[in-house]
Amino acid sequence: MQKALLVSAICILLAIAGTVATVVYPPPTHAQDSKASMVHAGQAIFAQNCMQCHSVNQGQVMFGPSLYAEMKKPQGKKSSSEVRTIIKNGKGKMPAFGEKLTPDDTDKLLAYLHTL
Repeated sequence: MQKALLVSAICILLAIAGTVATVVYPPPTHAQDSKASMVHAGQAIFAQNCMQCHSVNQGQVMFGPSLYAEMKKPQGKKSSSEVRTIIKNGKGKMPAFGEKLTPDDTDKLLAYLHTL
C-alpha cells in the first residue's frame, strides 16, 4: 500500500514538473525554428564563401575587413539592402557573388551576419 502511494506521489510530482517545465521553457515556435535554421544555413554559406577573406572576430583583418558587429554598428552601419548589393555585385577587391549565391542564400547569409 505504501509503495503504491509512493509511486502515485512520484507520478504526480513528475506531472507537475512537466507542466512547470512547459510553462517556464515553452517549445520553440515555428518562427524561432525557421530563424535558427536560416542562421545555421547562413553560417555554412559564410564558411564556404566568405571565411577565406573575412573574419568574424572583432578587429581581425584578413584580405577583407572583419564582419564582427558590422550589421549592428550604430554609425556607418550598412543596411541589409546595401550589403545585399555588395554581395551580389562585389566592391573594390571583393568579387561579385551574384552568379554563385541565390537570393535565398543571400537571405541566409544576412541572417547569420546579423548575429555577429
